[in-house]
Amino acid sequence: MTVTGAPPVTAWSRLDRRSIWVEAVRPAAGLLLAGAVAVTFRGWDRVGWVEPAIGAVVVVGILALSGWAWATTTYRVTDTHVELRSGLLVRQERSVPRDRLRSVDLTVDVVHRLAGLAVVAIGTGRQGGESDDDVKLQAVSTAEAERLRSVLLARGPARTDEPGAGSVEEAPTAPMAAFSASWVRLAPLSLLGLVAVGVVAAALAQFADAIDYGQLWRSGPVRSAVEWVRGVGVPLVVLAVLLGLVLLNTVLSTVLYVVLYGGFRLVRGDDRTLRLTYGLLTQRSVTIEEARIRGVRVDEPLLLRLGGGARARIVAAGVGAAGADGKERRDSDLLLPAVPAGLAHRVTADVLGVPDSPAAVPLRRHPRAALRVLLVRWVPASALPALGLAVPAGLGVFAHWPWQLALLLVPVAVAGALLEFANLGHALSGPFLVARGGAAVRSTAVVRRDGIIAWRVRRSVFQRRPRLLSVTAAVAAGKGDRTIAWAGQDEVLALAVDAVPGLLAPFVEPDPH
Repeated sequence: MTVTGAPPVTAWSRLDRRSIWVEAVRPAAGLLLAGAVAVTFRGWDRVGWVEPAIGAVVVVGILALSGWAWATTTYRVTDTHVELRSGLLVRQERSVPRDRLRSVDLTVDVVHRLAGLAVVAIGTGRQGGESDDDVKLQAVSTAEAERLRSVLLARGPARTDEPGAGSVEEAPTAPMAAFSASWVRLAPLSLLGLVAVGVVAAALAQFADAIDYGQLWRSGPVRSAVEWVRGVGVPLVVLAVLLGLVLLNTVLSTVLYVVLYGGFRLVRGDDRTLRLTYGLLTQRSVTIEEARIRGVRVDEPLLLRLGGGARARIVAAGVGAAGADGKERRDSDLLLPAVPAGLAHRVTADVLGVPDSPAAVPLRRHPRAALRVLLVRWVPASALPALGLAVPAGLGVFAHWPWQLALLLVPVAVAGALLEFANLGHALSGPFLVARGGAAVRSTAVVRRDGIIAWRVRRSVFQRRPRLLSVTAAVAAGKGDRTIAWAGQDEVLALAVDAVPGLLAPFVEPDPH
């Protein structure tokens, strides 16, 4: 739902009152979960009254702090600025010009959805320490969140109806991309499931002291597993573990993909904005002004590429940037999750306003001298572990099989160098600069040439003799800098001069060699 015709609010407003208890629900749930794990491993008889009492005090304290934060936080939207006043002990007043707003991100998790609330993050593109001026409202009603999104990204004439007095439903817009069951087949081609297992294992490790290892060792399932391992050979155990990891990753990656990106929709609004909505449990809705988009990056991890898939990211000011806590918001620059590559290129072309995707044009290959430099970069480092283990093995401290096993890293490094060399490429495609690179993840960046504000030229000692250069195009758009790595010196400099006339040419002199 989008509200149109609403004038900016000039009176100070508070966050929704329901945010007081909503903010306390998650810490309380975490305490309950920790208590349940402790009871599971330690039993009721080893849990006294102290732990529950501490938990109750913590919950009451969080409620009190939430209420205090609600009482001291106010915001307003004027004709020219967004202003926020907050702070419990130290008062902060933040005023951001509206013409610097780049994106509006609405996040609704399960608790917020039950309460009818949404968190509003207003991105400006600036980041870093005290200069960070992003604004976050945690939390307001969903109707207020939608109204703010419509008002804050409006660049046209002032709107006319009163806030909250009514709303006008937009005509249904055909999506540029919408979630399809066929996308799910690409989910197992990521390592998302194994990452989730690692996170869960790290969380459970926090309760290691509460585990009775003697009792666990004597339990039936553990004894049965030990007896089975002793009855079969090591190769079969290794194979079983690998198959188990593959199966676990397949199941968890699929579940997480559906949970994270279920219901995905990418639509173009009438106000020249792109709106992404996705997520089953935590629903996220991101609105980006198209005028701020400087390009698109298409990422193809090796397994995903072999399966015919790709991901796409937006290169734009205000996305892909760190938040006030210094951490980058997950998927803040997402354009498409793992989808068929054909769809990724079609959407890329649509977003950039061209008939065909520049990310799919033929690229100019880099000289073979780049492969030699990459081998020098990859192979010696991969041989160091084997060398470090071989020395004590020769002195009789270690067995010989560890360094022999470590030698397997060398062919892996050679394969990595070959793969990275095969992925290198660059081109000028109309108004766009195209740069491709990466080893395990092939990344093709397409940025507008008129968005390039500077060039950075770098050459290592290994690049001097073969006359190679790495040239970075600096783009004023979050993580927009793109590097053309290991390219021929004369060729890449000529490309940089042609890409942005007048920017680099005054500093380029004829090479006497």
